[in-house]
Amino acid sequence: MRRVTTVLIAAVALLGIAAAGLVAAGCGGSSVPSDAVATVGDATVTKTDFQQLMDQARTQMEAQGMAVPKEGSDSYDHYTGQIVKYLVEEQIVAQSAKELGVQVTDKEVSDQIAQLQQAYGGETKVQELLKEQGMTLDLLKRSIRSQTLSSRAAEVVTKKAAISDAEIQAYWDAHKTQLAKSKKTATLAKAKTTIKQTLLSAKQQQLWAAWILERSKLLGVQYAVGYDPSTLSASASASPAG
Repeated sequence: MRRVTTVLIAAVALLGIAAAGLVAAGCGGSSVPSDAVATVGDATVTKTDFQQLMDQARTQMEAQGMAVPKEGSDSYDHYTGQIVKYLVEEQIVAQSAKELGVQVTDKEVSDQIAQLQQAYGGETKVQELLKEQGMTLDLLKRSIRSQTLSSRAAEVVTKKAAISDAEIQAYWDAHKTQLAKSKKTATLAKAKTTIKQTLLSAKQQQLWAAWILERSKLLGVQYAVGYDPSTLSASASASPAG
């Protein structure tokens, strides 16, 4: 159960970023308030929100015996970019939810918290586990709301995704040698379900990324100097590995 809690929190805070990597890069400049890392429309992504997730990432790495990246390093820039992308996408989804016809109620969030408390031995135990992960109950509630809303939004955005028999055949032809090594996918008939799910997942991610890009342009995304994910990624990619 402890591992499930750790995975949930990690996924909610950082590892569930997925398509956020394709949020459109905005302009950096003086229009972003001094206490913010970015703006999405009229909303701000605050430095406090950013620092909460960065502190959580640091706590998780320390708990797992990992080296914590130093500020200014490529690894630190990578985490900075990923966290900012996540927070920007959170705002994009929140501001687009009504148009998509999706929502998450306070009761739904409370019910999920209650389920966690029941599964892991009560409120005190959950609080202890959260503290070990550098997380607070309020941040967990926010994360549950955000991830649930994103999931529901994605269902709407990607509902038309479909895979044809021709696409399945083409994938089989291209990957037959590798797939045939496993008994479960040794033939096209056996591999069809796996191939379809693989292609469907990829198509859904493409639709979601395209939607995020479209919404980011429509709403207007701007980054504070030093927090633009595309700049951070370019810098990290250009630096020698090591």
